[in-house]
Amino acid sequence: MILKWLKSLRGNFKVVVNSSVIIALAKIGKLTLLKELFKKIIIPMQVYEEVTKDPTLPGAEEIMKTRWIEVAKISNMKLFEELCSEIDVGEAAVIVLALEINADLVVLDDKLARKKAEFFGLRYTGTIGILILAKKRKLISSLRDVLIELRNKGFWISNKLFQKIVENINT
Repeated sequence: MILKWLKSLRGNFKVVVNSSVIIALAKIGKLTLLKELFKKIIIPMQVYEEVTKDPTLPGAEEIMKTRWIEVAKISNMKLFEELCSEIDVGEAAVIVLALEINADLVVLDDKLARKKAEFFGLRYTGTIGILILAKKRKLISSLRDVLIELRNKGFWISNKLFQKIVENINT
């Protein structure tokens, strides 16, 4: 359902992204897919700090230099602190920022963070969803090859999910 909705999106809209997605895409040299798909990305300051704290971390240099990623501060510290008791700081900040700016989409991979996003009525996808959308929009030629590369760089994808994606998407 979310993929169908994502495929229909065009133009400028608000997308808030978590650090795990940035790092995963940067590891395989595909961070710019976010720009190609969404034009502008917004990340909370907490995600910026998480990615750039170590300049050798995949995505750190790109995040520091790029103009298509906007860094924003969150205001609702009460909600942020409540969420931090259950999920990672970056994920909590992504959800809070998405609520504050009325984001169209949040991009995060953690299962519990996704449940929290859903609880607040936010649309979400993850790294794999971004890659599937990129394949559908012909921004990558082989989804299967990209997923294998992602796995080889330490991103966990179950065999069952991998097979399901490969069978259902023209890889």
